[in-house]
Amino acid sequence: MTLKFPSSWRFDANKTVPAIPANLLNDLHSLAIDLSDLHKNPQHIVEIFKSNFGNHSASSNMDWAVSDLRSAMEKKDPNSANFISAYWASLEETQKQGVDIPSAEYMNNLLKVHEVPFEIRPPNLVRVLPSHSELHHQIDIDEATNPPDAQTQHQYIQGELLGQGGFGSVYKATRHTSAGTFEFALKRLDPSPFNEDVGKARLRFQREVGAIQKLQHRGIVPYFDAGFDTEGRPFLVMPRIHGSNIRDAAGIEPYWQRVSFITEVLDALHHAHKNDVLHRDLKPSNIIVRNTDKQPIIVDFGNAYIVDRLDQESLTTKAVGSLGYIPSEVVANPKNRSPLHDIYSCAVITYEIIAGRRPDPADYEKLETLDPELSPLDPILKKALGPASKRHASALELKNDLLAIITSRKT
Repeated sequence: MTLKFPSSWRFDANKTVPAIPANLLNDLHSLAIDLSDLHKNPQHIVEIFKSNFGNHSASSNMDWAVSDLRSAMEKKDPNSANFISAYWASLEETQKQGVDIPSAEYMNNLLKVHEVPFEIRPPNLVRVLPSHSELHHQIDIDEATNPPDAQTQHQYIQGELLGQGGFGSVYKATRHTSAGTFEFALKRLDPSPFNEDVGKARLRFQREVGAIQKLQHRGIVPYFDAGFDTEGRPFLVMPRIHGSNIRDAAGIEPYWQRVSFITEVLDALHHAHKNDVLHRDLKPSNIIVRNTDKQPIIVDFGNAYIVDRLDQESLTTKAVGSLGYIPSEVVANPKNRSPLHDIYSCAVITYEIIAGRRPDPADYEKLETLDPELSPLDPILKKALGPASKRHASALELKNDLLAIITSRKT
């Protein structure tokens, strides 16, 4: 759907609404093409973008579609409000086609970099003052986490962007004290769940951060700090882990070392599940293998749980997680919340870091075709990827099955 904003912006006779900068138009045109490559029919996605930008005629081929989209976007660029609304509508329609799309936070970061004074806060487009210091931004913890009589005010200086996901963006952050300078990873969460009922959202955020703080495990990143910045947006502070995501780290390791990585992840999941905390967005980018000791560490643990949508529609119709890592029972019924979701995701990752691609549970291709020595993994992963009723009952059960194979190879 198109974003809501005052009609005076749409028909801006006084030119108070700026045009889309040429470089941003280039980036967004390229992003649309990149997203189309994720669909089995790339031209269909480009046609969706074209239609939202006012060109409703079908192009004869993909090359013409790309060119026609560019022309349509250029016609909209004199008015950035209309342009952003059309682009967001295109993204939402693309998501309905099964394509992962950038978050509102990701889009807002692009707007800020190009000094476009708007923010996407679905279902609204809002006007904001442009910030010229976003990459060197100070976050002050508010009164809820830093009482007025505290002798030291905790401050973090936001630095370079480290990564982005569906629930927010992660930045390098530093804190300066009289003893030295300390480095962290700071995650700004997508503020959209906090727009409808701020009071309820704050209480939920505080309660669930407290629950995750109880998790003490070598394979789970701890939270050093959490709160709301001066703009009311939630944030989390974690140690910065120097390493690679598990997919990249596994690529240089023997097959059975990759499986060993997964047993560590499953051990961490078992600890979390025992404490009634689910991840629900487990994927390779959320597991970092530390350079110094090759310890896999689940990051953003519980973020999907923390920022679960508050409105009734999303609680009943939107599955939490990333496409390709969500089991079918959760896609069918997003209210279905259990450890089986994380177990399924972990099985997908196991297959992916060995085969270099995600499995098709409906048409499972055996790993033994890559290497006959991998044949013991196939029945275990088929079980973990299968129907919920036949899946491993716990992360510990899947971990023990994998460890048994590793152990048998050593004897």
